[in-house]
Amino acid sequence: MTHTANYVVAYEATERGREAIELGIALARLTDSELRICLVLPQSTGVPAKVPTSAADYEGIIAQQAQLWLDEAIQKVPADVTATTHVLWAESTSEGLIEAAQAFDSDRIVVGAARSGLLQRFSIGSVANALLHASPVPVALAPRGYRAPERISRITCAIGTRSGWQALLDSMVSISEGLDVELRFVTLVEVGAGESRPVTSDEHLLTVLDYFSEREKTEGILSTEVAEGPTVEAAVEALGWRDDEIAFVGSSRLASPSRIFLGTTANRMLHSLPVPLIVVPNDAA
Repeated sequence: MTHTANYVVAYEATERGREAIELGIALARLTDSELRICLVLPQSTGVPAKVPTSAADYEGIIAQQAQLWLDEAIQKVPADVTATTHVLWAESTSEGLIEAAQAFDSDRIVVGAARSGLLQRFSIGSVANALLHASPVPVALAPRGYRAPERISRITCAIGTRSGWQALLDSMVSISEGLDVELRFVTLVEVGAGESRPVTSDEHLLTVLDYFSEREKTEGILSTEVAEGPTVEAAVEALGWRDDEIAFVGSSRLASPSRIFLGTTANRMLHSLPVPLIVVPNDAA
């Protein structure tokens, strides 16, 4: 059976839901993929006392409202992107999204930021946090206020020096194959006042570039950059970012095989990152 590239989009009738759809649109255009817009409802444990109806009728009413929200959501998807809508029931939203990704054989799960994020930055909500500790597929996070550009022109990949960075590179090879986009590989270095950055950072990026160049089939320009600052957040801000850019980062080495676990450095990156971030599981295919 032929696999249709697709992304599960976590939808809710809020700005966070709209931002997730916008990122889904941007990624779908980039990789010629389809969207599975999913609204997850909690499995009922009983009917509220003030609702004069049976459990079956109550769930039917809730599902009907959810479908109305999804009907409105799909109107936001442009004609050049194929999308379908799905009402799901699960013990938790994150569990429902993971089950949907497995059922649809999806390539990614796309979620929006929590509303406490400032200046179009990230604030990880409970759903995103759960996904970032359990998802078997990459999770794409939209920053607050995100809107899809006409096309994504650059992908930045933040590469650490610890073991496991090859899985992130393999994911980059997969998503960038045949695409005319710039690829930028960066290493973030915390440097105190008067200190110079370690030479090993530049050497590691050369190793990364060699590894990627032997496998990639992209049509864009490759570049490397070492960003330094007194903190990881400052190093991220020292990099130039575009509105039509996305960033990739790998999971912590503490993650279980083929699962995500957001590491300390990646978590700190989110405080300053102005573009969408995709977190890749360990040993991602």
